Amino acid sequence: MINKLPAPIPPGPVLLAISGGRDSVALLHWLVSCGCRELILCHLNHCLRGRASGQDAVFVRRLAARYGLRCEIARMDAAAHAKKHQMSVETAGRELRHAFLFEMARKHRAGSACMAHHADDQAETILANLCRGASLRGVGGMTKTSTLSAGRRRLVIHRPLLEWRRADIDAYIHEHGLSYREDSSNTSLEYRRNRLRHEVLPLLNDVFGRDVAPVIARFGRHAQTDDSALSQMAMEQSQSMIDSTGSLIITPKLHLEHSAILSRIIRSWLVHTLKLGAIDSDVIENILSMLRPGGPAKINLPGDRHLRRKARRLWVE
Repeated sequence: MINKLPAPIPPGPVLLAISGGRDSVALLHWLVSCGCRELILCHLNHCLRGRASGQDAVFVRRLAARYGLRCEIARMDAAAHAKKHQMSVETAGRELRHAFLFEMARKHRAGSACMAHHADDQAETILANLCRGASLRGVGGMTKTSTLSAGRRRLVIHRPLLEWRRADIDAYIHEHGLSYREDSSNTSLEYRRNRLRHEVLPLLNDVFGRDVAPVIARFGRHAQTDDSALSQMAMEQSQSMIDSTGSLIITPKLHLEHSAILSRIIRSWLVHTLKLGAIDSDVIENILSMLRPGGPAKINLPGDRHLRRKARRLWVE
């Protein structure tokens, strides 16, 4: 196993999102053994498994005490959040986790967090995004380092185990005699992620007569490379198209751009210049329609904002 702290993880306070399961327990042990001593363990109780959820929190608190680390425990009802906002429990859980991490980052003045995603998680993510109709960026899956955004807040996310297979983690747990909590919901076929893990990927393995997870992950890396090159080209092109007020000028050159570059110019302008955070593909498609003859002069954006077009300019209000 690797015994050197990955270079991107900075010194100073670093949050570690920990459930108490095997993946996050292995990551905790590995980071500490690599010399990462300023971890803050962050555990969120989603209130989905009754008494077992509370026992997970107790286990994490004991882990923190054993390693001599700071620990933050919070309790948020994911099912109630999902019902209130009409979303899946999985999406609600992710939203609540992100909000919790942002709050802990503010409290501890931490600029980064570690998560225990691994290579098998990556294959599941890429398949899920592909079936949702994601763009090239989406089918690229997760990266070892990314930035989580909420308005003007930023948190760098590190995934040190992204190249580890689930079998590697099992071997590490066994080698070091680590105890962990078993989450019974991981076997429930009620959740889409579990169906991909327990039904879809094994079926693909059987159909192709091979382990397809590494192949899917390789496809994701190719998609990341291509998207990165196109995004860099778009960012360079967009510099000459943005005026001093932050508006995007609709130049003849803009109309001549390939759609792959044009969509990324729009995204780069919204995300990097205007700092609007994550923008999904449907929003980009709506904005592109404004540039076509007879297209709308105004569309809605997330966060009660509007995009307007007038006098060969696009701006947000």
